[in-house]
Amino acid sequence: MKRQKQKTLLCMDLEGTLISNAVSQIPRPGLYAFLESVAEVCDLMLYTSVSPVRVNAIRNLLVNEGVAPAWFLDLSVCHPSGTIKNKARCGRSNALLLDDQAAVIASGEESWWVPVAEFLPPYSEHDRELVKALANIKKRLNEPDWFPG
Repeated sequence: MKRQKQKTLLCMDLEGTLISNAVSQIPRPGLYAFLESVAEVCDLMLYTSVSPVRVNAIRNLLVNEGVAPAWFLDLSVCHPSGTIKNKARCGRSNALLLDDQAAVIASGEESWWVPVAEFLPPYSEHDRELVKALANIKKRLNEPDWFPG
């Protein structure tokens, strides 16, 4: 029997990427569709500096409001040990990081970063960053040498 290749892990930032911030918690347009689509091609995890208690409250709100699927509540959450999001912390070599901040990427680990423009006021309902990010992720997954081992 042929062993199935492990899916790439997509580590997703929360503030400025999936939502506005941990205070206002405005979901980015297209969040539900993005999560459903990206879950078909990647394993998912949240990688955020937001406290565990606050992350759970945000996830509950997003699911209760119908802007995130119910399984969003069950995603693993990784927290950086400081301000830098190291790839090793997520536990997988075949991983990508969806994040709005270049400053959190560890030096030399730029290849795992999938940039997305920060979700800022006035929070346009016409924002299409998650659509662009999904296309970028799918493109990267189809490139045979997208990550260095």
